[in-house]
Amino acid sequence: MGAVMALPRTTRTARPSNPNNLTRPKLTRTAGWIAVAFGAIHIVVAPLDKRDVWSDIFEQGPWQTISLDVTPENLAYSEAFWVGPASCGVPVLLFGAFVLWTAKQGARVPAAFGWTMTAWGAVLAALLPTSPAWALLAVGVLLVLAARGPGAAEAETAES
Repeated sequence: MGAVMALPRTTRTARPSNPNNLTRPKLTRTAGWIAVAFGAIHIVVAPLDKRDVWSDIFEQGPWQTISLDVTPENLAYSEAFWVGPASCGVPVLLFGAFVLWTAKQGARVPAAFGWTMTAWGAVLAALLPTSPAWALLAVGVLLVLAARGPGAAEAETAES
C-alpha cells in the first residue's frame, strides 16, 4: 500500500473569519449592476423615444437645431439633446462599471459615494416621483449599506 499524501496547505481555501463580510461585495455588485442597467437603458431608450426629433436634427444639422438659447421653436430639439446624449445615462453607466470593477478588486467603495448617490436620487425622486430616479436612490442605499454594514470596521482597519 502506498502512502497517502496530504494536500499542501496553500491549496486550501481560507474561510472568512466573519461570514457577514460576504454581504458587502454582494450589495456592492448589486448596486453596480443597477447603475449599469440604469445608464444603459437611459442611453438606449431616450433616443428611441425621440427618434422623430432626432431625424429632424440630423436632417437639418445639430448646429441649426440644438441651442442653449431655448425657444418654443427649438424646444423639442433641446429636450431630445438633454434627455439623450447630454443626460446622466453615460456617467451613471461609467459609475456602475467603476463600482463593479472596485468590487471585483475586493476593495470597498467609499461611503461618501453612496451618500452622494442617495442624496441625488432622493432629490430627483422627490421632484419627479414617477421617474426612474428611485434606481439611483437604491444604488446609493446599497453602497452605504455595503460600506457601513457588518464587518466594515474590520475592513477599514485591514485596508489601512
